[in-house]
Amino acid sequence: MSEHIVGRHDFTSFAASDPDRSTRIADAETQGPGAAKTTVPSNVRTVHSSQWMRTNEELIYEIRGDGFLHHMVRNLIGTFLLVGKGTLKIADVPAILQARDRTAAGPTAAACGLYLVSVEY
Repeated sequence: MSEHIVGRHDFTSFAASDPDRSTRIADAETQGPGAAKTTVPSNVRTVHSSQWMRTNEELIYEIRGDGFLHHMVRNLIGTFLLVGKGTLKIADVPAILQARDRTAAGPTAAACGLYLVSVEY
């Protein structure tokens, strides 16, 4: 199931809710000539690998990418847990990704038990 997110995608469905984001995008897009350029925020990221592993009594999720949105990994895990429980189907994951709607994905997983292992440059 986690392989469905590998590649370059818009991860809006898995980003933290940000009610002011649309205003910031509109402001950046409507700047007039001579105005200082503001980068339009993007939720497009590249995931190089995404996999679940089981060791003894633990489930380990490992993801590698070029960057992550706020709560993106926690929201992915919350969605994957729903697949594991049978609430969602594996085939739902690509549709959730394409929806670009935070309400389409599962809940944000609790931070306890989640660890950032390393950052590579």
